[in-house]
Amino acid sequence: MKFSDIDFSAISRMMDSMSDEQKEKLNDMAQGMMDTMKTNTEETEEVDFYTYLQIDEEEYMDLPGNVLDPVEAACDLEQYYEEVPESDFSASILFLAKAVLNMVRHYHAPLYKSVLELDKFSNPATTTLYDYLYPLMDENNIHKLCDEGFGESSLWVEHKMLLNKVYMALNRAEYDFIHYETLQEIKSILFDQKGLIQIKNLI
Repeated sequence: MKFSDIDFSAISRMMDSMSDEQKEKLNDMAQGMMDTMKTNTEETEEVDFYTYLQIDEEEYMDLPGNVLDPVEAACDLEQYYEEVPESDFSASILFLAKAVLNMVRHYHAPLYKSVLELDKFSNPATTTLYDYLYPLMDENNIHKLCDEGFGESSLWVEHKMLLNKVYMALNRAEYDFIHYETLQEIKSILFDQKGLIQIKNLI
């Protein structure tokens, strides 16, 4: 029905024919409908990903846009599916893995090129998560990075574990199924334990 199709004069005549008690009941019903609509609107208001992840916006504001955008997309997709916990959350993992990859490309590729002297990192855009994980499996490479003043060995080991977990989750997201619990584990590593920020801090 269009707004112009409403016969307001008929509604007015109907209201005039009602008793005070009937009018009061109608008003209560209308108010209840308006309150319900207001509640539903408030519930569907978007929550920004900083609030959703319970992280400090100022701590992340200097990160590249190609890191923050995938994080936001991951949160949007999780919220879309979270009412059905048995859903496949692979899409969120794909975006979180992309955020991690863009972080290491931005902050670590120069170190892998200059300190570890790995030619592959001359063009970071072609590198993969595994390219950043594999060199760290050699403790000598971690020692080289530390000797040049880039972080402590224990922090590089933690970072290696982070890359390994994200890499394994990424493979499962691409070829298998990601459970809700797996997504929460990856989010905990990246945000609760500040694994994403630590990538920047290592340099």
